[in-house]
Amino acid sequence: MLLGLGVVAAAPARAQSAAPTEDSVRTLVSGGLKREFILHRPASAPPGPLPLVIALHGALQPAGMMQRYLDLDAIAEREGFVVAYPKGMNLLWNDGRSSIAGFIPLLHKRDDGRFVLDVLDTLVAEGIADPSRAYLMGFSNGGFLTAYVACNYADRFQAYATMMMTVPVGYSESCRPSKPVPILLMNGTYDPIVPMFGRPTPGARLMSADATAALFARLDGCAAPQIDSAPHARITRWNDCTPGAAVAYYEVAGGHQPPAQSTGAVDALASVLLGPRRSGLDAPEEIWSFFKRFGGTPAVEIAGHPTPPAAMKPAHAAATAPAAAARAPAEARPILREPTTLASAWQGIVPDNAPPESATTATAYAATAAPASLRQPLAPGAPMPLQAGFVQAGFVQGGAAPRPGAAPAAATRLAQVPLPPPSPLRARAASAQ
Repeated sequence: MLLGLGVVAAAPARAQSAAPTEDSVRTLVSGGLKREFILHRPASAPPGPLPLVIALHGALQPAGMMQRYLDLDAIAEREGFVVAYPKGMNLLWNDGRSSIAGFIPLLHKRDDGRFVLDVLDTLVAEGIADPSRAYLMGFSNGGFLTAYVACNYADRFQAYATMMMTVPVGYSESCRPSKPVPILLMNGTYDPIVPMFGRPTPGARLMSADATAALFARLDGCAAPQIDSAPHARITRWNDCTPGAAVAYYEVAGGHQPPAQSTGAVDALASVLLGPRRSGLDAPEEIWSFFKRFGGTPAVEIAGHPTPPAAMKPAHAAATAPAAAARAPAEARPILREPTTLASAWQGIVPDNAPPESATTATAYAATAAPASLRQPLAPGAPMPLQAGFVQAGFVQGGAAPRPGAAPAAATRLAQVPLPPPSPLRARAASAQ
C-alpha cells in the first residue's frame, strides 16, 4: 500500500515532461479473462513493425501512472519504438510467488505471464511490433513478473530489465531459461520495500540483490565483471558472457524509486514512504541503452562497453552455460518447486544461497554473494546493515580494497555516493554508522 500511495503522489511531477502522445486503451482475452493495456505509438512512427517495450507497473500503481512516472514515452518518441503498459487485475500481478504481489493470498488464479505474452502476440499479429526487437521491463511487483517471464519464456523477448526486485530463493533451482538472458537489474541501497540485502515475504523468501545478479550471471555463463561508477550509483557489468547475453547490476543510493534525470518537491514527499529518488541517472534511458544492444541486428558498442565477439569468448564461458538442448522447454511452471509455507517464509532475513552448479564459476559467484553477516535474523530494533563500500563518512574511499574476485583497478572507479540525510521522524542510531 505504501508503494501505491508513494507512486501516486510522485506521478504529477513526471507528467509535465511527457512527450506528445498517441495512446489507446486496448483489450484482449487472456486465459478466459478480459484484460487491458495502454498502447503508446510514437506520433511520427513510420509504417511497419517497430521495436516494442512492454513495461509492467508496480503494486497498486495504475498503468497510466506508471506511464507518467517513468516518462518512457519521451524516449520512445525520440528512438522510434512502441510501448505497451499492461494493466494488472486490481493493480496487482501474480508474479510467480505463491501469493499476489508477495502479500495477498492467491485466491483467484490468473496467469499474468501468459497475459504478457498475449500482449506481445497481439501486437505482432497486427503488424505493430517486431518480434525480433521485443523487450520486457518491470518495476517492483512488475519486476518480479519480469523475472518470472525471463525464467520461463526467455526466447520471447530479446532483453529484460527489473527495477527494485530481488528473486525468490527458489529461482536458484527453478530458473532454467531456454536461452541466455540479457538482463539489467536496478536496486536501491535504501529501499524499505524490497531491501537489497533480501527479505522474507509471504510465499517466498527473497535473495539479496547482488546474489540475484550473480544468479543471472551464472546462468549466462559470465566471466568476472567490471565495476563502474555513475551519479549516485555503482554499476557491475558482466559483458564477457555466453554469446548474446549480458548482465548489468545498478546499485543506486536511493529508495524504492527508479532514478530520474531530475527530481522535484513531489519526489521528496514520496521519499518519506519509499526512500529517496536520486537524480543524475535516468532509469529508462539506461534501460533502453541496454535493450538496443540486443535483437534485430548484431550487438553494438554501448557507452564504451562492447559485447565481445564469439571468437573472443573464453572457453569456460560456453562450458559453464547450460546447453540450450538440455534446458526445459519454455512453458509455465511454478517458480518454487516446493513453495515455502507462511511459517518457513519468515525464518531469517537472508537465507543461504545455493552454490554454483559449476566450480569454474564459484569465484565469480562468491564475488557477489550475500555476506554471512546478512544471513542472520535481525533482532527487534536492530539497525539495518549498510551495503559494503558505504562507510561512515558517507563516501566510498577511492583507495578501498576491491570486492573479492573484482579486477584490481576496479577499486579506483567505485562510485562516490553520499548517505541519505537522517530521517526527520527519528534520529539515526549510532550503530547505523
